Amino acid sequence: MNKYQRIVVIVAAVNIALMLLFPPFLDNPIRRGVIPSFEGFYPLVSALGVKRIHTELLTLQIMFVVINGLIAWLVLDRPTAKGDLPEFRYMRAIGIFLAANLALLLIFPPFESYASMLKYDPPGFDSFYFVMGDKRNRNIFIPLLYLEITLVVINTLAVWLLFNTVQRAELSARERIIELARALPPEQLAEVSKTLGYKAIQPDNDHSAQHEQHLGAGPDRRRYKDPRYRGPERRTGGDRRIKARAA
Repeated sequence: MNKYQRIVVIVAAVNIALMLLFPPFLDNPIRRGVIPSFEGFYPLVSALGVKRIHTELLTLQIMFVVINGLIAWLVLDRPTAKGDLPEFRYMRAIGIFLAANLALLLIFPPFESYASMLKYDPPGFDSFYFVMGDKRNRNIFIPLLYLEITLVVINTLAVWLLFNTVQRAELSARERIIELARALPPEQLAEVSKTLGYKAIQPDNDHSAQHEQHLGAGPDRRRYKDPRYRGPERRTGGDRRIKARAA
């Protein structure tokens, strides 16, 4: 399990714990023959035993978090030969995750129950239905939809901040290792580069050291891969400066 997967597990566990501490409850109707309906989210310690838990809604909430966590786990399960962390553009992945979840919430929004013509009942949550289905004439239960969107956005921002922190720490550690390794003798430097798999750690050859350094001249950056650049390598070919000097 890499660090990104660990973040996903922690965020999913926090969400499930929050749902269990503040579960949805049903009301206690006084009239006989009235089916209990959704009333709201209350702290577990204050409402347990007084009201019934809306088990169907709680199950849907937990399943939503588990499915999202499982998908993120499988996407991040990309072991690499260079280290523990997979190389990917997490900003794009998080944006796709946010768009997919918001689209799902808007396609299957929570609807209100039918208004009764015999007695007045305040509008309440009934269930989730397809927005273009036969229940489309009902009103959307705005409070629950607003709460769902808010929680999805908060989770997305939290994951983005945690992923950004992990990547910055990893890049800083790599740069520190490269800086320390370049101070080693050439034989030990080559061994460290082979062991760690960092292409940026390469011993300076004698041929490049013979040339005098001047403005515009420096080590060929095509000889190694910059650890801060996460995209594909587009530079190909040899060092044209060496060919020009030879001519």
